[in-house]
Amino acid sequence: MENSDPHKSIHEHDGSTPAFREREEASSIELFYDLFFVANLTSFTTVHAIDDKETISSYIGFFAILWFTWLQVVMLDVRFGVDSLFERVAKLIHFAVMITFAIIGTKFDPSSPHKTYPTMRQLSLCLFVSRLVLICQYGSVMLWVKGHKKIITPLSIHIIAFAIGAVLCFGFFFMFNARSSGQIYIAWYVVLIMEALVVFISSSQWRSVSFQHTNLSERCGLLTLIILGEGIIVLTKSINYVVKGANFSPGIIAQIISAVLIIYFIYMLYFDSRTPHPPSPTRHHFWALAHFPFHIALVLLMEGTSRFITWRNAMEIVNHIYTAYDSIWESTNSTTSLADQFASLSGHVLQSAQADPVKYNVTGYLNTLRKSGDATSDVAVDSAFEILLTLVNATLKFFKIEAAKKTSRDPAVGDAKDPYTDLGNALVVYDLVFLYFFLAAGFTLIVLAVLNILNHKGKWVKGDGVGVAVRVFVGTGIALVSLVKTDISSEEVFLYSPWMLPTVMLGLGIVVLVDGVAGWVLPATTTTAAVGAAGNARTDEDQKV
Repeated sequence: MENSDPHKSIHEHDGSTPAFREREEASSIELFYDLFFVANLTSFTTVHAIDDKETISSYIGFFAILWFTWLQVVMLDVRFGVDSLFERVAKLIHFAVMITFAIIGTKFDPSSPHKTYPTMRQLSLCLFVSRLVLICQYGSVMLWVKGHKKIITPLSIHIIAFAIGAVLCFGFFFMFNARSSGQIYIAWYVVLIMEALVVFISSSQWRSVSFQHTNLSERCGLLTLIILGEGIIVLTKSINYVVKGANFSPGIIAQIISAVLIIYFIYMLYFDSRTPHPPSPTRHHFWALAHFPFHIALVLLMEGTSRFITWRNAMEIVNHIYTAYDSIWESTNSTTSLADQFASLSGHVLQSAQADPVKYNVTGYLNTLRKSGDATSDVAVDSAFEILLTLVNATLKFFKIEAAKKTSRDPAVGDAKDPYTDLGNALVVYDLVFLYFFLAAGFTLIVLAVLNILNHKGKWVKGDGVGVAVRVFVGTGIALVSLVKTDISSEEVFLYSPWMLPTVMLGLGIVVLVDGVAGWVLPATTTTAAVGAAGNARTDEDQKV
């Protein structure tokens, strides 16, 4: 651990501008900080299921706070990060902020600030503390470079931006109360964006604090890799439900294969076209900021992918229940025989779903069916249908396919134990999953095209243009699949089919295939050539200095 001059320059560009140590690899403590980010994301995803418009807004809002806080710490680390006692203490506080985010995240609900204002106040204080630590860290850098006017100026701008942000976040603490307006929380995001823009713009104007030859690209790539890894963890949890349901049918296996290929294709499309040194500081900054919408889309895509695996598994079991239901009706006209067969079916389904027969009132429906005396009577038909809906609800409950929490608690919506209401509310959730899954998948491809443009080196040739065009074209096509939701009958046919995950997988596969063919047939600026050019340029620059 260094306690001497941690920011001592390795050479001087001129008499007043030091050049800091250049690092292209993240240190272990920086990677450790990234793990706090993903742990936060995992815990928030666990306690905040995306099941209505309010929860998806809350999810994106919390992710934005988490991501921009991570970005500010990263932007300091990649330029001025060292291993010293002071920096370790500062990093410890950043860890504490992330842990506090995880605690606060369990009650984060910006849609009702008048009810959750204590949580909103705590979050404001966390952001305040985070800004104070960043001010101290940038201040320590200024102490080591005092006398170098050209670097004091941009660092002063950084500190002023964070000081303004700290004052505003502290002020927000008092603005959140039982009479708070629902729009106050938007000010958080204004502050976060303002700070990021100030740092990027000032870094563009002063080369001594720029992100050229830093490991910013690596940190963005590592976070992308971590998010993909989180997607794999969520995917394996969904597969666990398949194991519990003992339903490894060809259709389910196809869903799992499609999900794995979706993650793998995104990995290929992102990392195969990435170069460590973007062509200019300005494009480098935009490239880093473009990771925010990319990571949001990626997280939603991973969440939707895992949920559609459990959805398809549940639908196959539900289809078996409907088939057995029809078979029972066709086999006998005796209410006693019907009740016995439905009792056998109910016992098997509820046992598989680990459900309590008393809670689902199956016994009551069976008794009503036996007493009806006539299998064709309305009472018998209604009782049998109630049993069917109850078994379907129990199956959906087993796979965590449930109504939105706010919907199920709302007395105006109806009794949550009513099979009709329970089933209807649960299925509404997957209308939203259907919508955000295809929009996120399409947007992911479009942002990948933008990242390719910002990261491109050298002259544009046909192969490069084809790669970007096919990403935009296929991404737009996948996003437009969400328009199926405008026609209820078409949506139901598609939603209950096994084609949700394979559709996105095939779209991504087409892009990967076109990339490979275009790179082989058409002239292209290959990643290897770009990396080699960057390395040569770096060597020449160092030799000149």
